[in-house]
Parts: sequence; structure tokens; C-alpha cells
Amino acid sequence: MNESKAIAFFDFDGTITNRDIFWDYLFYRLKTGLSPKKIIYSSPYFALYLIKVLNNEKAKQLIFSQLFKDEPIEFFKSTIQKYYETELRFRLKKDALTQILWHKNSMHQVYIVTANFDLIVRQFATEQSIKLISTKLDIENAVLTGKFSTPNCYGEEKVNRIEKEVLNLTSFTKIYVYGDSKGDREMLALATDPFYRYFKK
Repeated sequence: MNESKAIAFFDFDGTITNRDIFWDYLFYRLKTGLSPKKIIYSSPYFALYLIKVLNNEKAKQLIFSQLFKDEPIEFFKSTIQKYYETELRFRLKKDALTQILWHKNSMHQVYIVTANFDLIVRQFATEQSIKLISTKLDIENAVLTGKFSTPNCYGEEKVNRIEKEVLNLTSFTKIYVYGDSKGDREMLALATDPFYRYFKK
């Protein structure tokens, strides 16, 4: 079997990282000066999420809109850069990084497929020289609209995006998939070699 004809798909939050990075970034912003008024307006969505009335993905969309709508994109990017340097680097699982390196050294194609936002994950993907499929944020006149410009890349949408962006998936002899939650089930079903909650540290 030609292992060079292999492809690997990694979920990001909880798989490569040791926590959900959307919430981690959000708490970082709360610590570094996000408007208290915005926090108050978003608090009902936090409460509904905590008591399981809203699922994780719906809560993310509503809270993101409340907190970041009309924020200038350059300022948003600058906060992500600071978050990456001071927080995100320390959320990465060493075992996951080792596995990514193994795939790269084996000449496999490697993708991150995540419901998180492109701007939050992109620097990591760029530094690792791997491809990124993610939820994209809507931007108009250099400000965030609070909406997504793509469907939320979660569950079945992960498979839809893979099939759209990875041409001729059937040509690969091995398909590795790494995930950690119910949002990865459909993607894991694509795999010849599925790994669920595989990385511990």
C-alpha cells in the first residue's frame, strides 16, 4: 500500500488543543478589556448554554454576534495575535503535534477541519504548513458583521467541506481522522483509520 497516498484530517478544539479555543479566546478578551455592556447583553446566551437549552454551536454564533459585531477586523486580528502568543501556544497537545509531524514526514496531506474561526486557527495552521478548513467570519467595510460567511463547520458540514475542498478523496489509500466530540462523528466515518480522543497530552 502506498502510504504517500494518505490524507489526515484533524479536528482542532479538544483534539490538537486541551480545551475549546473559542471559549478560551473569549475569556482572554474578557480579561483584556472587552466592553462590560457587551458582556451583559450576551449573558442570557451564556446562561442558556450552561443549562443546555442552547447547544455549543448555536451558543457560539449568538455570543460571537453580541460580543464582536462591528469590531474593526484589524483590531480583532491584533487581539488574536496577542492571544496566540500568550495563551494558545500553551494549549497545544504535544502528542498531537508529534502526530502531525509524523504525517508530514510521511508525505501525507494534512488538514485541520474545525468549527472554530479561520482567523483564530490560521496562524497555527500556517506555522505547521498544513491546510485549514474552518468556519469563516463575515467582514464588510473592514468590520465584523457578527455573522458567518460560511455554514458552521460542524458535524455533517465538516464532510461537506472536505468533499468540496479535497478533490477526489477516493484516490487516497489511507484516510486518517482525529476527533474528540459528537461534532466529529460524520468526519470520523470517512476514515480508514479513525482515532477518537486519541491524544491525552
